[in-house]
Amino acid sequence: MKDTMTTKVNRKYELGADQRQKIASMKAEQRFTNTVLYILLITMAIVWLMPFVIIVLTSVRSMGDLISNGVFAWPREIVLNNFERAWNIGNFSTYFRNSLLLILFKVPLGIMIASLAAFPLAKMQFRFNNVIFVFFLIGLAIPIHVTLTPLLVMMKQLGIQGTLAALIPPYVVFGLPFQIFVMRGFFRTVPSELLEAARIDGATEWGNFWRILMPLSTPALATVFIIDALATWNELLIALVLISSNEWRTVPVGLLQFQGQFSSQYTQLMAGVLISITPIIVLYIFLQRYMVAGLTAGALKE
Repeated sequence: MKDTMTTKVNRKYELGADQRQKIASMKAEQRFTNTVLYILLITMAIVWLMPFVIIVLTSVRSMGDLISNGVFAWPREIVLNNFERAWNIGNFSTYFRNSLLLILFKVPLGIMIASLAAFPLAKMQFRFNNVIFVFFLIGLAIPIHVTLTPLLVMMKQLGIQGTLAALIPPYVVFGLPFQIFVMRGFFRTVPSELLEAARIDGATEWGNFWRILMPLSTPALATVFIIDALATWNELLIALVLISSNEWRTVPVGLLQFQGQFSSQYTQLMAGVLISITPIIVLYIFLQRYMVAGLTAGALKE
């Protein structure tokens, strides 16, 4: 009897030891996996941040220091005058004004049109609903380059070629497909019962749009605003083709002032790049908490 009990205890102890060994092995494997994952993430972060580091280091050094030591060396002397020269040479006082005016007019207008289009596509049942939505999405596949000549001809016929007003129609149109995609996805997550209850209380579709959907869509609106403002601020090709006067050029076109036929002022160019991205970085810092929620809102079906 004692031998039987001793055998059972020994087996139980052996099973417990095996389980502890398996748990320890799983923990070691998990630690190894996490370590490899962290190394990969740190490596990717360094790769992504390296261009920004190069821009910062280049913007605060002299041209001679850059040529003799390269972009990866630490600057011998911090040259902050590059920013003042970049601001003056790049005429940023004018170009910043134009880009800000463009964002203030174009981005709210585009978001409003996209929201008005997304509302019926998300909350109303009618014939060809999905077909119309796919028609809007096709705009994502249209290259901007093939529209430059028609745009130039159209703007000349309208009499606004060479002015800031010539940029607003194409910017709005090219931004609509993605904006409608995001806003429709978010609107579909809003319970339809809210709209039905409002209709029973006498609310119109216009009232539902303004009083229910739009206040609840702050994350999606912030996401679309950030992405659209970034795209508008950085757009170069259309602005370069449609705007010829220095009076109405935007910030990306102003950066071309630092590159000539025979020489390029890379230190001042990088200083200008830092100046140009500062407003967008500030905007993202204030609105980034809404961005993830806005992008993932349409991932689930209603």
